[in-house]
Amino acid sequence: FPALGEEFDVKAMQVSMDDRSTFEDLKDAVINFLVQECIYGRMGETYELYLMGESFGGILATEVAAALQSNTQYSNFVRLQGLILVNPATSYLRSELYRLGPPIANARWLRPIEIIPYIFGLTTKLVPLFLDEGLAIQQLFTILSSKGLPAVVNTPQREAYMGRVAVTLASRLNFMPKDTLKWRLTEWLEWGNAVFEDRLEVLQSGITEGEDDLGMLRLSREVKTLIVVGELDKTLPSLDEANRLAAEVFRNNVVHVVTGAGHASTCGGTLNLMQLLRQVYPEVNGYRRTNYDVGTTEWKPRADLRGLVPRYDYAKIGLSPLLYWSSDFYEEWKDDEERRDRFKSRGYLEGKNGVFGWIGEFTLALRKWITP
Repeated sequence: FPALGEEFDVKAMQVSMDDRSTFEDLKDAVINFLVQECIYGRMGETYELYLMGESFGGILATEVAAALQSNTQYSNFVRLQGLILVNPATSYLRSELYRLGPPIANARWLRPIEIIPYIFGLTTKLVPLFLDEGLAIQQLFTILSSKGLPAVVNTPQREAYMGRVAVTLASRLNFMPKDTLKWRLTEWLEWGNAVFEDRLEVLQSGITEGEDDLGMLRLSREVKTLIVVGELDKTLPSLDEANRLAAEVFRNNVVHVVTGAGHASTCGGTLNLMQLLRQVYPEVNGYRRTNYDVGTTEWKPRADLRGLVPRYDYAKIGLSPLLYWSSDFYEEWKDDEERRDRFKSRGYLEGKNGVFGWIGEFTLALRKWITP
């Protein structure tokens, strides 16, 4: 996704681990954000939007897209160019997650020991659903041995970003509270599926009962939809769902299957998402915002590299972790709340950025000094 940010003005939605907003609250929050961004950020220009949702986000993105298509006033400043759904959870009620998740979330134990069976259920039953057949682990060893990288990691800046994410990942992993899991399975996934099935009935009957139903009709007929699914998704029956959506919902669609990918690794190292977007939406080829070509690479994914490609620099040793936070490879961006129209940039060492920035600068200066 960060690579997409070099081509598009990417806005990502993050929900905290204990958030219990309703489905409608989430939908309204996304729409309100888009409206504000278009009005204040684009200074009245029409916002050409590609809306993407993964898993539960696929349900939410579909509802938001239908709402945008339903209200003619939105068309004055938002033009929905494409909808991208990655392993959409519109199939939740037919999934293994639906079979295994609610019993774990609803199980009752004495309060002092309740956390133990809950974590056991998460780690032994739910977490394995999100994994693939070991492909991600094999790719990790390939990256650590400096034999290959994902196709989009074709510059030292992107390798540094990948390294920063890996270094800080452990500190960001948390267990979702049991009550929150129960809420999301019921109020987000079940509710969202019910709403989606209602929309599907509208498409089949052609009888609309409100603006959003009309928006869904327009969405299914007018907006090109890309459906990306993992071949080995055990969380949801994504392959079957892709076929259903293509046959019954979205008239103008493209289905792309990521070979060997599980639910959580569909957008991983094997998929060059920018290249796929360029193929499905040719107009995005004119959107390039940087000199980096994230959509193509001189290498093709190789089976011996587990779907990765050879390193961009042919090096036998990867980029030093000491350089991950150096000014050549990192620049921190902060939202300027006072001047809503733009972001405020500052160098990494100009703020409270810790010792890693200083070490990175020292290492970078030393390397430049000893390199002829």
